[in-house]
Amino acid sequence: MFEIIKSDLAGRIGRLHTNHGIVDTPAYIPVMHPVKQTISGDTLKKMKFQMIITNAYITMKRWGDEAIRRGIHDIVGFDGPIMTDSGGYQVLEYGDLDISPSQMAEFEMGIMTDIPIPLDKPTGFGLPHDTASSYVSRTLQACHDTIQSAKDNGQLWVGPIQGGEHQDLVKHSTKSLLEYGFQIMALGSPVEFMESYEYYKLASMIVQARSILPPSIPLHLFGAGHPITIPLAISLGCDTFDSASYMLYAKEGRYITQDGTRNLSEIRVFPCNCDVCTKYTPAELISTEQKERTDLLALHNLAAIRLEVDATRQAIYEGRLWEYTLKKARAHPRLFEAIRVLTGNNAILHVGTPRFKDKAIFLFDHTDQYRPEVVEFRRIISKFRTKKDTLYVLPEPQTKPAYLLKKYAKIPDDAQICIYNPYLGIIPLELSDMYPASHHLDARVSHTPDRYGTFGEALMAFLSNNSFTSIHYDHKDVFLAYFLKDVKCAKHHTTI
Repeated sequence: MFEIIKSDLAGRIGRLHTNHGIVDTPAYIPVMHPVKQTISGDTLKKMKFQMIITNAYITMKRWGDEAIRRGIHDIVGFDGPIMTDSGGYQVLEYGDLDISPSQMAEFEMGIMTDIPIPLDKPTGFGLPHDTASSYVSRTLQACHDTIQSAKDNGQLWVGPIQGGEHQDLVKHSTKSLLEYGFQIMALGSPVEFMESYEYYKLASMIVQARSILPPSIPLHLFGAGHPITIPLAISLGCDTFDSASYMLYAKEGRYITQDGTRNLSEIRVFPCNCDVCTKYTPAELISTEQKERTDLLALHNLAAIRLEVDATRQAIYEGRLWEYTLKKARAHPRLFEAIRVLTGNNAILHVGTPRFKDKAIFLFDHTDQYRPEVVEFRRIISKFRTKKDTLYVLPEPQTKPAYLLKKYAKIPDDAQICIYNPYLGIIPLELSDMYPASHHLDARVSHTPDRYGTFGEALMAFLSNNSFTSIHYDHKDVFLAYFLKDVKCAKHHTTI
């Protein structure tokens, strides 16, 4: 059903198998309105979108039993995989609908959508815990009843995770849906978080869900349709995401860029080479009739979102998802706040990060001490043991691996030689060719010792596992002296 081809951090390149074909992930899934859509399914196919999402509730209200006779693919004019939202968005916006979860499930099975979603009760953002808890309970009951009545016809039912900012509810919802047997999960109610720029809370929700789910279960993110959120969402383990943002923004005259949106009237030169932007200048596009302008803007917005997904996918292939995500996070201060979630959850990032990579890693500032390859290296080195009782600690040289340098021959053979790097920690000379000790490039900046707590932790673990009676280092080395000044040995430290 879902196979993983390559991974980095918690991001995966995968293949989702459905009744109507394979979807390569990570994937953006455009919303197609079942009645008012102006961008055709054929156009979306030509733009390389493999799957779309449409609204089963609106389809039912507009087409009724005819939709069951024709099938959802004929109704919307798209012959690839289709996901259907059962009306959760309408519930969030307008309150309960005039239909039961069982009726909706029967309809979604009848129209043969590839990936149906049970009729849930979204928690949204800002609800008191008791109210949110009651919504989660209603959603879980509907999901339990739906999955119990589901037919074995190849449809992949989605378990909608609710709970909002209440992480205990998100955890409970995820665990319950997993026990029910859902094959795909979806994190509900993120739109209000994004509209409120609560990216940190959204990232925390994703981590809470992803940390419980096994790798074999894909995670969908509802309503994530802006490029600035895509790299972080993928890095934390989201495989697919949907949104109508491309059309909603277009109706407001908003042009999506890779770091935000701009009003079309503010743009003098298009920073894009899509079909729309190469055919029109901003002034020419503004002068078109409103409906045509809206559709053209929507086509550009689709291309901009697709470009970001492709760029993030390429970063996974190159093993540079960490670098790419941090770079993109600077698009907005509130988004940059969410990096704390990335740096504080190594457990979920470590699983998908290759132990060895084809390319050297880039290290820019203290944030990079938390990237999984670096954390793993420090963990391994902290367990290093030697019978030597004298330790020499020297700065990391430019030459890699360091043991090739002849200058270390001047140090006594019975001494343990280590080099150090603020990110990687202390590095025994014997292991200086181990990835990434010889496969990294640092920014040439000064390092403030108190911002590198992981270095101190790794150094103390290394020292506690060995019995050095003397430690030799340059006392003028401010960074190293900060961590070694209070270390007690049988003999005094000496200056190299």
